[in-house]
Amino acid sequence: MLKQSLIALAILAQPVLAEDLPTAITCYESSTNAKDIDAYMACFTQDAEMIDVSRTFNGQDAIRAWALREVIPQGENFAHRKILESDSGYAKTEVNWLSWVVHYSYWWDAEGKITTMSLQYAN
Repeated sequence: MLKQSLIALAILAQPVLAEDLPTAITCYESSTNAKDIDAYMACFTQDAEMIDVSRTFNGQDAIRAWALREVIPQGENFAHRKILESDSGYAKTEVNWLSWVVHYSYWWDAEGKITTMSLQYAN
């Protein structure tokens, strides 16, 4: 029984496969893990908004500066676990980031570029 429980937990802990994710989320995940700031910024519209818990960064210049300080240096620690909610142009995901499980909400345009993103601690 313990072995079956451990196997089930291992399966649940696996990240969502890239082909299961919308383009905007795949772009964010792959560029973050690659620690590639240029690829990372290509995921966003020019006037995108990033909400990091209680702080908001508006536009690519502000998002780039924040990402270089707080995201890119630890990028290899990022993995999606599952999609919690989704609709056309929107998804809320559960993510492993560093040692935390957090919720990332994404909104994107018709071209698959992120217009707004909200990073929040999981409940």
